[in-house]
Amino acid sequence: PTSDVFERRITAIEGGTGALAVASGQAAETLTLLAITRVGDEIVSANNLYGGTYQLFHYTFPKLGRTVKFVDSQKPEEFKKAITPKTRAIYAETIGNPKLDVPDFEALAKIAHDAGIPFVVDNTVGVGLVRPIEHGVDIIVSSATKYIGGHGTSIGGVIVDSGNFNWNNGKFPEFTEPDPSYHGVKYWNAFSNFPGLGNVAFIFKVRVQLLRDLGPALSPFNSWLFLQGLETLPLRQRRHSENALKVALHLKQHPLVNWVIYPGLT
Repeated sequence: PTSDVFERRITAIEGGTGALAVASGQAAETLTLLAITRVGDEIVSANNLYGGTYQLFHYTFPKLGRTVKFVDSQKPEEFKKAITPKTRAIYAETIGNPKLDVPDFEALAKIAHDAGIPFVVDNTVGVGLVRPIEHGVDIIVSSATKYIGGHGTSIGGVIVDSGNFNWNNGKFPEFTEPDPSYHGVKYWNAFSNFPGLGNVAFIFKVRVQLLRDLGPALSPFNSWLFLQGLETLPLRQRRHSENALKVALHLKQHPLVNWVIYPGLT
């Protein structure tokens, strides 16, 4: 029940139809992308990523039969050029780690949707500051360890389903064909218009299939700690931003500093 409350609050913050709390941000990324790909499929990703994400994409995913192509996060046309019939998702971060670059969400969302694939975004840094779903993002993954928790007391991650993507477009048979491991359910048929929730086909599949099989469940106590973090999230994010801007402005004017990268300066 504690994790359920945490998931409901994250869903409300991000404006989705459902969420799943997991053991880490890495687990959130892994479950999400394994849920929408099969062996031989591809993902097109921004090249400016959190180090753990890059290692997962560059070294581990190929061992699992998934290929990730890296392109410049600031050049939407490169994402478009990299898409092939095997591509199943576009991936980026709201605020790139460590360069703090912000991609053109609307442009990338249009490219993804024109290709019939979802746009997946890591909103770890932007949680409470930006709602990616309002800019065309289909799935959000985040590490709750950082800003959601805010106090370094726990590790966790979250996945949020926008409920906007059509998994019945012919590219995602695992959503439309029976799942023999879960009573033969067809996720799209059963959960694309679930009473009171709407389209929760993706988040339900991740919960009952991927979380069940791989097991990165979040500790209920960690969920409680994250709930405490959510109470002060708006205050902390506002102060983080105010303080960071002051530091950036100071460094930009310092004669011994050659360059400063901070989104608030542009």
